[in-house]
Amino acid sequence: MKKILFLLMLVLFSCGVNFKSGSLRTRDYPDQVLSDFKYISSDTKGIKEWELFANIAKSYNNKNEILLENFSIKFYHPDGNIKSFLSANKGFINISTMNVYAEGNVKIYSENKALLEANKIYWDNQRKRFYSESNQIVTLWRNNSYVKGYNLNADTELKEITLDNVRSEVKEK
Repeated sequence: MKKILFLLMLVLFSCGVNFKSGSLRTRDYPDQVLSDFKYISSDTKGIKEWELFANIAKSYNNKNEILLENFSIKFYHPDGNIKSFLSANKGFINISTMNVYAEGNVKIYSENKALLEANKIYWDNQRKRFYSESNQIVTLWRNNSYVKGYNLNADTELKEITLDNVRSEVKEK
């Protein structure tokens, strides 16, 4: 019986199994994983500017960012009314600048009933503007018409918008 056990162990340990090198410290693991994550950004007077909700948030202290899955952001007027609402499949927050990157089925709804659709959108927290990369198409819907273009630069209410290479269409009701 001892000989069989010895032979079995010999076969198992001589199979040439290789493990990846590297310690746990050098691997890219989040420092925290949170579900039902909520973050509120306010100005210097404590007035809420925006509020972020995410199903999953993964915090990486060494990268200074929080990765987000299935998230939304509500942008507020100083009186507390909602200016606009952004939703996306994934993205991240830069912790030091509070800039947000959104990707995958990005939609922004504004209080004036405008809808912006894109695959990727950035939120610049210092300038309080949305923008896109120059190669990313953006569609803006208002009433029966839409405008498609590139290189988006817009305010949170989707009132002041610039686009390059614009194409538009008005549909009859």
